[in-house]
Amino acid sequence: MLGTVGDLPVKLGPLDAIPPGFRYRIKDVLETLPAAGGVLEGVSLERLARLVEEGEPWLGADPSLAEIGYWMLDPKHAVELRRRGCVWLTMFPSVETVTRLAALANDEATPQPVREQAVWTLGYRQLRAMHPSTQWPSEAVQLADETLVKLADLATTAGKVASEQLPQALRHVQWEGAAAVFARAPGLWGEAIECFASPALARVLLVCLEDIPPQHRMRAIRLVGAVLGEEAVPMLLARAAQAAIDEKLEMLFMVVTLAGEAKLGMLEDALRGLKFIDLLRQRAKWHLQHRGIVPTVRGLRVARATAVIPPADRAAKCAAAADDLGALTKFARHPEAYLYGMWGWMVRGAKDPARARELVAAHPESQRLVRDLYLEDLARRGRVKQLTAASQTLQGADLGALHLAIWGRPLAALELAATARLHTPELVAARALACYRAGRPDLTDRILGEDLPPSEIVDDESLKPFPGPHEQWLIERVPTSRPALAALAKGRGAVISLAKPAPEDAESDTPSIEPIKAIVRRLGRGLPGSTVYLAGEFKYVDKDKLIAAIEAAGARLVNGPFPGTDYYVHGDWCLVQTIAQLERQGARRLRNGELEGI
Repeated sequence: MLGTVGDLPVKLGPLDAIPPGFRYRIKDVLETLPAAGGVLEGVSLERLARLVEEGEPWLGADPSLAEIGYWMLDPKHAVELRRRGCVWLTMFPSVETVTRLAALANDEATPQPVREQAVWTLGYRQLRAMHPSTQWPSEAVQLADETLVKLADLATTAGKVASEQLPQALRHVQWEGAAAVFARAPGLWGEAIECFASPALARVLLVCLEDIPPQHRMRAIRLVGAVLGEEAVPMLLARAAQAAIDEKLEMLFMVVTLAGEAKLGMLEDALRGLKFIDLLRQRAKWHLQHRGIVPTVRGLRVARATAVIPPADRAAKCAAAADDLGALTKFARHPEAYLYGMWGWMVRGAKDPARARELVAAHPESQRLVRDLYLEDLARRGRVKQLTAASQTLQGADLGALHLAIWGRPLAALELAATARLHTPELVAARALACYRAGRPDLTDRILGEDLPPSEIVDDESLKPFPGPHEQWLIERVPTSRPALAALAKGRGAVISLAKPAPEDAESDTPSIEPIKAIVRRLGRGLPGSTVYLAGEFKYVDKDKLIAAIEAAGARLVNGPFPGTDYYVHGDWCLVQTIAQLERQGARRLRNGELEGI
């Protein structure tokens, strides 16, 4: 494949490793990016941002796509396009990528936003939502570490950290070279101190703890204990006598973890008169049962390195890290909110609904991060009301409806499906399965024959019938990624095979049959009271006659492809994007004979 942006060719491979829908979107984005020096804004910026956000799980599968990022870095481009190039290259860790980003980070002439983003990408060793094949080569890690430590060394010599991103990037660095720089000025690098340290650095931190800014001191205490073990106990006890109460308790908990029951009396003295003393005692008991373990540090060491860990080992390590990051929240909330985000990504890496439940119980704000796993857990446990509420709040009514249909609550599934904003494969599969389980297999057959979801756009010519090339690619390559796709493509038997028995203690189903009536009305395709949009240009069809026929049928014309539109009439010519938008919103194309004039 050869695309051209401005006057520079961007040479790409065949892109067989990514779904066809994203191949199309890549081409679409390349065609809209500004020429040399042009400002990246408006539609072009929005499409690029959406491609990165939605394509992140797939794009890293094809290393040739790094060429797009290399092209974006060119100094002839505007600052924002260059910065976005650094973001793009996060998905393609390699020696070449690191070499180019290191040149930007080391050059003081690089615009600050670009330099900052280059620094962050050099440190970013997390996998998060990126393609599973993404892995940092050891040579790239070493080169990136050397670059970041060189920048840190310059900042230490200057006595000031001017970069906002450098300390955060350095939290990922495991190399002792970083520890040596931090040891020269521990107070300066408080923000970079988190889960990696050499014994030498840990000893410096222990001696110079009061030099660490207060907002970073708790992390330093945990890190010192995790690295030095019992060696740290005497100094921690000495420091605890003069420390503020939160730091004092953390030090004493660390002492109990490292030295055991013999030091429990000192902690008990400190707890006397405090609120929530029972929870604090329970935490002490946990530490006694897990001698020598500092769970937050251990969990972060995995969370900061998932893109370095071999793919085959990630799920197990993420599961263990999720448990570590949640271990102490049974007794108190994490003092640093970002830890819940790290915990959430470990839950997603483990792909475990039960662990998603534990995270949400400790931190309800994390529901959105682990939405799919959380909804699955609620459905497996038969929590119908909670699932319905969460699905609507998290804009996942289609997925929630499918889970309800799978786990034996078909009427509740149809009721929830009626609130969905988009006509997705999950929504259609939910309706088809729910109708079957509600005793209406005739409606299941009609849904599968007449009301399938739209396919993804793969070219500018037309919207292909479902399943299109994009869906077929997913079904063949990663059939478990979206079970609804394969079930709809294979037909009634495959949809029915999704069903599982309801849990014994599941909440009861919705008592009303009104949700079934809503499906009957949709499949009945009645025009009275509906809304119709005329999509595209009408050169050969008499538009006035169409409008008169729409009004005569009792329908109402709308002047845009708005959400909630019931039908559309395809003009002599219309943008594929407009048709896709209409069908994703649930609008159906009026067929021949349903309206006079078409």
